[in-house]
Amino acid sequence: MPERTAGTTGRMNNQMARSSVLEETAVQDLRVRPRADSAAGEHCLSDRLGSSLGAYRIERLLGRGSMACVYKARHLGLDRDCALKILDSSLDTRQPGLREQFWAEARAAANLSHPHVVTVHNIDSAAGYHFIEMEYVPGGRTLRDVMVHEGPLDASKAAALARQITLALGAAHDSGLVHRDIKPANVLLTERGIAKLADFGLVRRLDELARGGAPLAGTPTYMAPELFEGVPASPQSDFYAVGVLLFYCLSGRLPLVSDSVGQLIQLHRTQTIPEIRSLAPAVPEALAQIVTRALARDPEERFVNADEMADALQGVILRLREVEALVRECVEGLNCFIQGHRNTFRIIVPLPGNRLQEVVVEASKAPNEAPILTVFSVCAPADPAYFQDALRLNSQLTYGSISVHDVLGSPMFVMSRTFSLDTVHADDLRGAILEIARRSDRIEKQLTRMDQY
Repeated sequence: MPERTAGTTGRMNNQMARSSVLEETAVQDLRVRPRADSAAGEHCLSDRLGSSLGAYRIERLLGRGSMACVYKARHLGLDRDCALKILDSSLDTRQPGLREQFWAEARAAANLSHPHVVTVHNIDSAAGYHFIEMEYVPGGRTLRDVMVHEGPLDASKAAALARQITLALGAAHDSGLVHRDIKPANVLLTERGIAKLADFGLVRRLDELARGGAPLAGTPTYMAPELFEGVPASPQSDFYAVGVLLFYCLSGRLPLVSDSVGQLIQLHRTQTIPEIRSLAPAVPEALAQIVTRALARDPEERFVNADEMADALQGVILRLREVEALVRECVEGLNCFIQGHRNTFRIIVPLPGNRLQEVVVEASKAPNEAPILTVFSVCAPADPAYFQDALRLNSQLTYGSISVHDVLGSPMFVMSRTFSLDTVHADDLRGAILEIARRSDRIEKQLTRMDQY
């Protein structure tokens, strides 16, 4: 990503911090402009911090919205941290049906068990308040907060977060639910930077949407264009929102922005969404294509399902990862010695009989070809005296192969295996290192009777 001066980064972050209410606030009736943030959250229970509410002790405010506040709390009976989302009691009095809508959110999310969905534990009432007990996410910053304070994300991190959100959506869609409010403010990040999808307040069942039983709702700048034409929300409209989120994470800008819903609808009808690489040239072409497809105006041109979108993002993630990170991940926990940098690494693997074997992991790329990762270990010098035995052993192998490889200017018999760097997993690489170490050492012992390599 191009370097930015501190002043430039500060201006960009300030622009993101000043994003309009229309960009960040989900509304049920898009004809009514949502109230400003300053008016939201006046119902928060600041006077109850440190006190008990039912089975919980209220500890601190985590966030506030137009109809509820979220607190870090302690479940006194189970002695565990949790998050309590407490409905504004004044709204509950004025709108009797709001409580059931509030709890409908909890019931929808409670049926989802997924590592990238905030878990719902319980719904309850006490002292005139109605609340949802949810998983407490340590760290707990929203993706929007991260963007405001740190600016755009690098391609690898943005793709990883988008994939995690897409997997969470896949679980919802498989359960017959559409989220309808994907945006950075509804994505929590753990201390390790893992995404967890939250706020299922606008979720609806697909069969209900098909019957036309739900009003138009969502956060306007993240809504797919067909929604403004009366087409029901769908998995494809959720994918569109992920596309907007990914566009924002990569560039720090939203693809279409307006201060009014009417203008935004007109932009959807007349304006072409800018290419992400025109705003963020460092974005890889493969990731730019995913953004473009997710933001296609026609829903049928978007991803068919969450698995397809997640697989496309995974391909980008694998291409972007550094070789060193992959190699060090694959040997984590092994009793071995690793040395090297960039694209070549030597791994010394201890073997039974007090023997050692060196395995080399080497990344390379020919022009116009996909990068490859070669795992090899020297068995013996490519001495003509060993040729017959080497050919005989090669015919008996069921894993890898013996070939002649130039090692430091000398021809050597090596056992090798090749992987596509785009698709190899750390577990596959780990298995190859261990297996090639054992087998090449055995061949070295048979050919040379030594333990030199």
